[in-house]
Amino acid sequence: MKVVGDVMNPGVVCTRPDMSLREVERLFTDRRITGAPVVDEDGRPVGVVSQHDLVASQADPPSAGDSGRFYTDVETYRDIARAPIDPSELLVSRVMTPEVVSVDRETPIAEAARLMRDRRVHRLLVTRKGVLVGIVTSIDLLAALDDV
Repeated sequence: MKVVGDVMNPGVVCTRPDMSLREVERLFTDRRITGAPVVDEDGRPVGVVSQHDLVASQADPPSAGDSGRFYTDVETYRDIARAPIDPSELLVSRVMTPEVVSVDRETPIAEAARLMRDRRVHRLLVTRKGVLVGIVTSIDLLAALDDV
């Protein structure tokens, strides 16, 4: 029986909560990926950021007023408060999905596939004692079926 450890990718491209969305866009483009775990300084997953999150943030960008960067009660300056924040200033922590769906290396791939289906996710983080050690995607699981 195949387990997640047999098909996972241990070379995980990660982001940090304090990275700008502009940095993440470049990372995704350079590495040709559509999502990445967000990890803290100890390598523990704190969320996931995806291409969908980046697109959604640009479709409805927070304003200077929303972020608390600019406030005024003077009517003349209200347009400034409505100005969108540039993606180079917006951080991953603001747009990431904070829910982490993870499995152990020894999780059977059939169980991992069910978890992906039930949770409607395309990637599972593989952890050991809370620290990220790999990632398995829906494509990895489909490739494992070819080997059966």
